[in-house]
Amino acid sequence: MASTSGKTSDTSPNRLDVQHWYRRIYAFCQARLISDSDSEDAVQETFARALKHFPELRTRDAVGGWLRRIAHNVCVDMIRRQQIRRTDPVDVQTIANDATADLPADRDQREHLMRLIRALPQSQREIILLYYYENMTYDQIAAWLGIARSTVCDRLHRARQSLKAELTTTGGAS
Repeated sequence: MASTSGKTSDTSPNRLDVQHWYRRIYAFCQARLISDSDSEDAVQETFARALKHFPELRTRDAVGGWLRRIAHNVCVDMIRRQQIRRTDPVDVQTIANDATADLPADRDQREHLMRLIRALPQSQREIILLYYYENMTYDQIAAWLGIARSTVCDRLHRARQSLKAELTTTGGAS
């Protein structure tokens, strides 16, 4: 497999670095599909299509946008075929649970927060996930999503306001 240091393998510019792009494509799919298992299926299909057509990619610098477009099309296809149920519970917690287990109260708060994040509009949820769980900068998110930096700032601000209002209303408890 290719190295994890960049967009394509250091030894071969003709190989797709799946390890490098996996988490970003996963977050992208999860923001659209919500379910963990559906997101994994979409990521697998995305990379299957990408690997098949990678030799046709003219500009290796465009790998991120190209993968995002493939992932978008895969997600749209899955939704159209109704292979997924958008009411499935979100497994976004697995992203946050990469660290060691916290105290039960902390876990309850994190689960409550994740429920609130799931309730956000898709465009806001996606930016929250990319910013807080993928640790991407505003500029990286803007480039990744193909939107203006100011749009990223606006959506993140609105998402934070919504989350703050809900947390204030519920007192941070579920």
